[in-house]
Amino acid sequence: MKTQSSANTEQLEELRSDVRVLVPRVQAGGRIETHSLIWNPSSLGEMEDDLGIDALCALIDADPGGGSQSRGDDLFDPFAPKEVIGGASSSNARQVVARKSDAVATCETMEHLGHDLPEPALAVPPDIVPIPFNLQAAFHLKCEVDLKKLAFGLRHAEYNPRKHTSLTVRLFEPRATALVRRCGFVIVTGTHSEDSLKRSAKKVARLVQKCDHEEAKFAEFKMTGILCKVDLRFPMRLDELASKWRRHAVYEPETYCGCVFRTRHPKCTYLLTAGGFVIISGCRKMETVKEALRRIYPVCHEFQM
Repeated sequence: MKTQSSANTEQLEELRSDVRVLVPRVQAGGRIETHSLIWNPSSLGEMEDDLGIDALCALIDADPGGGSQSRGDDLFDPFAPKEVIGGASSSNARQVVARKSDAVATCETMEHLGHDLPEPALAVPPDIVPIPFNLQAAFHLKCEVDLKKLAFGLRHAEYNPRKHTSLTVRLFEPRATALVRRCGFVIVTGTHSEDSLKRSAKKVARLVQKCDHEEAKFAEFKMTGILCKVDLRFPMRLDELASKWRRHAVYEPETYCGCVFRTRHPKCTYLLTAGGFVIISGCRKMETVKEALRRIYPVCHEFQM
């Protein structure tokens, strides 16, 4: 026991002895020199770790050896790979860094300009059109809604506060489903056209008015989502498509048979199947859906079987 305690004491004394710190400094002409500083931890007493770090930084700043400004590119010169047959390795390293920075700048410029996919050189055939099969819109009643009174007053209403805080209203003509919240915000889903969806939303607002909510209004109606399907009429190789467009595509055949393809401009999501069917979601207007189809059609046509 005594031998082990004495050994621990000696290790502690070694740790509390002077520590030599090597500080790199970039001199004129890009030459790097190291200056050694002596730092004694025992002189700091019982100060906290943050104070010790501040003291070490003060020692480095007080070193008279550094007067020149360091350049970021020169600091990485010692780590650049050396060529087997002559030549300056630092200049080659700078060229590689320059090429990488140019590539990053090009990608940032493309994203800034909105060119997420290249300009399509192949036009979409006139017989291939997107077909909307599910639309979603939202509007506001401009009043507080008593969901319990609304549930007892409507025939096709469902309200279970233990499962969900909203009330569900189902319409049959036109077929749609409305989700009414206590604050007066309503989400309507269903139908195949914007006009019929707007008619369904007005019908929901009228039903709320008849259930002792005369102050309810139909305001701030807007489309929030359109779900469309397209038949490209040719099969595709999803594995090769996902391999080339790995930045946009997610394809896991062991988990799901479809390929999820996302773009920023236009901001939407495609669900591609091997049979040539495409489901487009995330758009709010049919013009945006048509533009998304115009962008994705050449990408799919390249990998047709």
